[in-house]
Amino acid sequence: MNILLVEDEQKIRQGLKKIIEDVITSKLRVTEASNGREALDWLKTQDQVDLIITDIRMSEMNGIELIKRAKESHPSLLFVVISGYDEFAYAREALRYGVSDYLLKPIERVELAQVLQKISEQINATKQPNQITTATVVNDDKDRLLIRRVKELVNEYLNQDISLQFLAERVYLHPKYLSDMFKRETGQNLSDYVTERRMEKARKLLKETTLKVAEVAMMCGFANHKYFASLFKQHTGCTPSEFREQ
Repeated sequence: MNILLVEDEQKIRQGLKKIIEDVITSKLRVTEASNGREALDWLKTQDQVDLIITDIRMSEMNGIELIKRAKESHPSLLFVVISGYDEFAYAREALRYGVSDYLLKPIERVELAQVLQKISEQINATKQPNQITTATVVNDDKDRLLIRRVKELVNEYLNQDISLQFLAERVYLHPKYLSDMFKRETGQNLSDYVTERRMEKARKLLKETTLKVAEVAMMCGFANHKYFASLFKQHTGCTPSEFREQ
């Protein structure tokens, strides 16, 4: 990811950069700017920028003006805005310009990690061609599309408590019907699939970030990091810390 970090307070800017580098440890470039005008000047020389993380209130040019002007030259550019609790009116205005997310100060590592991961997946998705080329499908194809949608939902909400009821409501099916259909189409229980995806995500985070084990657990939907460690060992044969060392 190519990220432009715009923040007029140097300490906050450097702290954010450190967190970003902890979360994304490969294929990352972070450029810093101290205000919106400096950021715009830098953008004039750049084509490959994925994301701008910007404070709302800055001298020279604020975050709202930066977003408006940057979108004129880089319409596909993604934005995350940072604001204080007393600046929600600014954040709400930024949301009208289509920003991906906003973060409240003080920034929490896990929250920032979740936002960056979501945006990373969004960027990757735009680079993959749409596989659905026909509007009319037979029933078997509809079932497969439903299963794919369920898998997308699982991936989207891995950091939350995902229940069968939760998924069934979002695809407008009875929970038992969804459970039976998932097993029939995939040969796997839905709960096992969710756990498998959680473990896969955990292995990726342990390998590619310096997040603490408890923070990895939270991002994978486990409020209790001891239970997470126990389940991780059942699936991998080693603890999260041992896996990271290996």
